[in-house]
Amino acid sequence: MRFSNRFFALAGLTLVISILVMSHQAFATDFTIEDGNSIAKIETKDVTAPIEPYKGNYSWTVDGVEHLKKQWFWYRIGDTQEYSIDTLTVKAESTSDIDKNGLHETLYVRYGGTGFTIEVKFILAGGQSGTGAADMTEIITINNTGAAPLDFHFFEYVDFDLRGTAEDEKVEIVGAGHNTAQQWDANTQISETVVTRAPDRYEAGKYSTTLDALTDNDLDDLLNTAGPVGPGDLTWAFQWDFTLAKGGSFLISKDKSIVPAPGAALLAVMGLGLVGTLRRRRNKA
Repeated sequence: MRFSNRFFALAGLTLVISILVMSHQAFATDFTIEDGNSIAKIETKDVTAPIEPYKGNYSWTVDGVEHLKKQWFWYRIGDTQEYSIDTLTVKAESTSDIDKNGLHETLYVRYGGTGFTIEVKFILAGGQSGTGAADMTEIITINNTGAAPLDFHFFEYVDFDLRGTAEDEKVEIVGAGHNTAQQWDANTQISETVVTRAPDRYEAGKYSTTLDALTDNDLDDLLNTAGPVGPGDLTWAFQWDFTLAKGGSFLISKDKSIVPAPGAALLAVMGLGLVGTLRRRRNKA
């Protein structure tokens, strides 16, 4: 059978397209979610390793002001070292426009490991233009898909550079069960509250002590340092320790809010407005 040059050209083009599609599936892309006055950027699997192998959520702007350097997740099974979740295989990922306003404010990613999956959902709720306020809900679900229980440890690491500068005034971990992290810089505050369930360990400190521990080659637990710490280049982290039964799931839900500070009345009013928005979105979802 004879084949024309056109056939070979078409076959070559098809191969190139297939390789590109496979590469896209194997190395997830950089996602942008936005709502109101806020934009967040999240890289679910970094293709530039080893230069920056754990980028994660690396940008959160509110009214055009950058506040975030890095926020991401690590895990450990048993007595091994910690690993960034983006070392796992991306099984599914998508953005969506839950409130149908033309902007994709939600990102869902599912990672697969040996005998488990980790699902992460980011929901961004921007404020009105000029308010300097925005909110991010994060829901993490860890599922045991294997045949035996798992001794699981999960970590969240956060490095905010409020108002675009590394030097902030103070960070501390407060609340029942040390479930709330608060950080300030001049007239801006970031607060994260873990709704479900409270962390088992926590750490407030200065860059890059916590990150170094999470990225070295041995087992590390957070130091239960609540602070306050500062001024300086400040970070915080939470840790959850649990046994995941065969077929079981573990849920973590938490909420971050960036607001102008000080002003307790202003914080309360804005907080109620953002919570109401999130409740409406969850009901629609």
